[in-house]
Amino acid sequence: MGKAATTAKVLGTGAKVAVKYGPQVKIAWDNGGKQAGAAAARRARSVTARRKALKRAATVRDGSILKVAPNGATTYVVFTGDQPIATYPASNLPYEVLLAHADLGKRIAATRA
Repeated sequence: MGKAATTAKVLGTGAKVAVKYGPQVKIAWDNGGKQAGAAAARRARSVTARRKALKRAATVRDGSILKVAPNGATTYVVFTGDQPIATYPASNLPYEVLLAHADLGKRIAATRA
């Protein structure tokens, strides 16, 4: 069998597979691929927020950060000593609400991170 015949056979098989499984692949992408992309974007925003929070905590006395998840969205609270001073990303919730169920012992010092 020559090179042209092998190429034609591969293309023919590829076309049959695309016709047979193409709809299932689209459904799988619609159900899982978009969700995976959204999850990756959320993770990237969380990493950026953590980096910014650590940078801010490094500029204050006794700076530390605490990861909290009000309403399922990750937020980093920046502390100077025991006083919260900022959130990354910015949050409209008051610190009392953000920290209501948080374990303040899990704060990460800016110098350790």
